[in-house]
Amino acid sequence: MPANKKHLSSTGQRFLKISAGILGGYLVTIFAHNALGSLLTEKGGLIITTAYTSFLLWALLLVLSFMAKNGWKVWGLYILLSIIFASIIFLNK
Repeated sequence: MPANKKHLSSTGQRFLKISAGILGGYLVTIFAHNALGSLLTEKGGLIITTAYTSFLLWALLLVLSFMAKNGWKVWGLYILLSIIFASIIFLNK
């Protein structure tokens, strides 16, 4: 039985969701962990913890991008989060 067309997104929206999930999720993950590292004074445990939590956060952001209806909104949110985390990194230097 084929899928109902009203539940499928267009090709452009599908590309936006995939790219936001993979690339945008990765950028948010990296900026979030770097911002956390810039706030902490003891960074020894952060390196080990980042190895596990970065994959979990990236996978969560990947799934969340597919749950959204509009890929542009996902990209906007991920860019906004990246800018916020980048400003935290910049202000703590």
